[in-house]
Amino acid sequence: MNDLLFTLFAALVYPGLFTALMIGALYRFLLRRHVGLLPPTGTLRSREGLASTLGVGFAGVALALLPWPFHPTEASLAWLWAWAAFELAFLLPLLPAMLAGTPVVARAALREAQLGTLARALLWAALVPALVLHNQWAGSALVAHLLSLVAALAAFPLAIGWGPFSHEESVTPAGSAAGLSDATQQLDAWGRDVRAGTLLMALLVATLPLGALPPLVGLALLLVGLILTALLLREFAGRSPRMNLPSALRFGLLVPLPLSLGANLALLLLNVAYQQ
Repeated sequence: MNDLLFTLFAALVYPGLFTALMIGALYRFLLRRHVGLLPPTGTLRSREGLASTLGVGFAGVALALLPWPFHPTEASLAWLWAWAAFELAFLLPLLPAMLAGTPVVARAALREAQLGTLARALLWAALVPALVLHNQWAGSALVAHLLSLVAALAAFPLAIGWGPFSHEESVTPAGSAAGLSDATQQLDAWGRDVRAGTLLMALLVATLPLGALPPLVGLALLLVGLILTALLLREFAGRSPRMNLPSALRFGLLVPLPLSLGANLALLLLNVAYQQ
């Protein structure tokens, strides 16, 4: 019974759904100066509202599967499922646009799905060494952690469709949200910010030395990391032109991919050294 209660608490409160909403609200405020924990309630009954709500719910589940400080269940390999939960969180909200009868909207949604899926695969490939070596920070493990952090940060803007990796304005200015009412577009923007904030926090949970620090210090470090990264994203937003699909894919294959391979190579060499 206690295990069930702890699991429910982890999924719904900390570090799950409620934590995801709080992270999204802070990220949204830092990036756009928008205040609010929840979107307009009237839009939640629509098809887009249901998809966005489910996406946020899966983002909360993904957070609960990661090795947070003070985690109620202390699951060891649950993070293996976090990637799947985040994919559902990002792809489900795109389904209404993909099924829309407007070709430009469906095309924008398909482009976003292609880029996002590739980038999140690269991001999670980069995070594997950091999560496997989560409590090891000495010697060669530190090199793997640093490569994981740099690779994940390189893949993150592409994974969330930030800045130059956002929708092509020449195709449709509003992207996959084109044609929606103002309230539904606000809902879409809220869902995007919650998903982006939670993915950023997942990156920080995986790559920062939480296992080597007291839990309270670890939580403070996560908060500082979220604030600094969101402020940097706001500072550099709009400074680079939008990339077309081939250019964005090329960036993903030329920058995050080699760094991710380097991090996993460091993990492999470390395992070989331990076995000798």
